[in-house]
Amino acid sequence: MSERAEFIRDSIDFLQRYIIKSLQREAEEFGLTVPQVRVLAEVLTGKRVSIKLLSRNLKMTQSTVSDIVERLTLKGLLVKTPSASDKRSVEISPSSELEGELSESISKIINQSFVDALNLLQPDEQDIVEQGIKLLVNAVKKKIERDGLHKYESFDVFFFRDENESFKSRKKENDK
Repeated sequence: MSERAEFIRDSIDFLQRYIIKSLQREAEEFGLTVPQVRVLAEVLTGKRVSIKLLSRNLKMTQSTVSDIVERLTLKGLLVKTPSASDKRSVEISPSSELEGELSESISKIINQSFVDALNLLQPDEQDIVEQGIKLLVNAVKKKIERDGLHKYESFDVFFFRDENESFKSRKKENDK
C-alpha cells in the first residue's frame, strides 16, 4: 500500500508542476504572471474580497498580494473600493473589462493544459480519470473530517464541486 501511496503522491506532484509550467506559458501570452492569474481567478470566484482574504486563500504574503493587486488595478483588471465595514481596508473586485472578455481568457489560461491533455484520451478513458479523481478527493475529504480538519477554505483549492456533479453536466451548462 505504501508503494501505491508514493506513486499517487508523486503523480500529483508531477501534475502540479505540469499545471504551474503550463499556466506560466499560457499566462505569458496574455502579459500576465502566474501569481497575477491566481489573484484574478480568486477575485473572479469571490467577486468582492479583501487583501487579507486573498493572502490567506492564495498562501501569499499580504504585501505580495497588495503589490499584485496594485499592478492589476493599474492594468484596469481590478477595482479597489474602500470597505464599508473597515475604513482601513479596501475591497477588491473585478473590473468590467475583467468580467467581460478577459474572464473567459482567465478560465482558458487555467484550464487549457488539462483540456489539451485530456483530449489525448478517449472519452471512456476521460471518464475513468474523472471517476478516479472523484474517488481520491472523496477519500481525502473523509480523512479531513475524521482528522477534524473540516475547514476546506484552509486548503489552496479554487473549487470543491459537488461530488455528484460530473464533467458532462458541467459541460452541458457551459455549452448553453
